[in-house]
Amino acid sequence: MFAVLCTLFAILAVIGLWVILYDTHRFVTVRYSFSSPLIRKDTRMVMISDLHNYCYGRENIRLKSAIEGLEPDMILLAGDMITSDVHEKFDKTIELLTWLNGRYPVYYAYGNHEQKIQLYKKYKDMGERFETALAGTGIKPLHNLHVELGERGITIYGLEIDHSYYKRLSKDPLPEGYIEKLLGSPKSGNYHVLLAHNPEYFSDYVKWGADLVLAGHIHGGIVRVPFLGGLISPSLWIFPKYDGGLFKEGTTSMIIGRGLGTHSPRVRMFNPAELVVVDLKTAEGEGE
Repeated sequence: MFAVLCTLFAILAVIGLWVILYDTHRFVTVRYSFSSPLIRKDTRMVMISDLHNYCYGRENIRLKSAIEGLEPDMILLAGDMITSDVHEKFDKTIELLTWLNGRYPVYYAYGNHEQKIQLYKKYKDMGERFETALAGTGIKPLHNLHVELGERGITIYGLEIDHSYYKRLSKDPLPEGYIEKLLGSPKSGNYHVLLAHNPEYFSDYVKWGADLVLAGHIHGGIVRVPFLGGLISPSLWIFPKYDGGLFKEGTTSMIIGRGLGTHSPRVRMFNPAELVVVDLKTAEGEGE
């Protein structure tokens, strides 16, 4: 009996290791579609989050090919394109951003990792080096700014909440009017897309007036447990409410990308990385 149990355990361990290796080194493309009378022109957006300097093939050829095949109208970056590690290079990420900006309009809202390298002395000059390199790509990040795409009927907002709202094992509420103070109130008449790296404040984004929220940060929970969802969040919550996929509250939808990279730990299980495609359509209807 003991020998049988040992054999079963060994088989499960091998299967588990294979799944980890497989899921950690691949990505899937997921698609969402939303319609609104506010949208004036059909628009395809590709959303990238949580790349964390990962590279899919030489010069990111696999990722670039997937993006080209989707023929997007624009690229939305929902934060954590790099990892806050003074020993980690971000040259490959900068090369990808340069490539993207040479082909598509790119809108970039920072995540907590881009914020950290600017705030703490332990990262030395990493923040300055990244900002210089990013400027060289031609991309201007949306630091609590917005871009109005009048011909499309879409306004894109880049939200950057204070880094203190990324605490572990606790969640501080946003003060009343906090998002309005950062972004102003959304103007009526357009469809409002909010790039907000941290999905934990979804109810605040709804109250502010977002039509669609694009978030990341949770990495899908690292390990996906059947019927239960993502196992753990960066805030160390077990089975977080917001882990990945589509969520709705009132008339607002939120897509949480499961990210394209990993960090600490650099593993995924039953949780492949995601390249997110969002089609915004002019006809009135429901999101899918």
